[in-house]
Amino acid sequence: MKYFFYSIIAIVALAVIAGFFIVGSPARQRILRFDEERIQNLSYLQGQIVQFWQNKSQLPALLDLLKDDLRGVSVPVDPENGQPYEYRAKGELSFELCANFNLPSVSQDYGLNKPAPAPVYYEGFTSEASWQHDQGQTCFERTIDPDYFKLRKMD
Repeated sequence: MKYFFYSIIAIVALAVIAGFFIVGSPARQRILRFDEERIQNLSYLQGQIVQFWQNKSQLPALLDLLKDDLRGVSVPVDPENGQPYEYRAKGELSFELCANFNLPSVSQDYGLNKPAPAPVYYEGFTSEASWQHDQGQTCFERTIDPDYFKLRKMD
């Protein structure tokens, strides 16, 4: 009976250790969640920038110009350090959003220890591939297609 209990304890210990190898440690999962939230925030900001352009016929000079209490729009910040995301208007239709990532994007071949990225859905932007990033500072260049995103006429 004594050996039975020891073998059960060993099996449970091995299962826990194997779990860390398969899904990663809790600390790694926390870091991955920060990166996923960064992507969600950047996708949200991208949509708000496009809406700003549609309504005002120009890109915002600063992200703070997106704030709108009436519509409930706030400007998210980095979930880990509270710093604002970088934004640059690069032309009449082009802009850049930047964030600092803890880990590179996971591969599309969802193998062991490579969880699938959270899909990003916001106003027509659903491509996970468009948010692939390396570790560290990564900038995403975007250009608004005026044939797809029409300017809104104010009456």
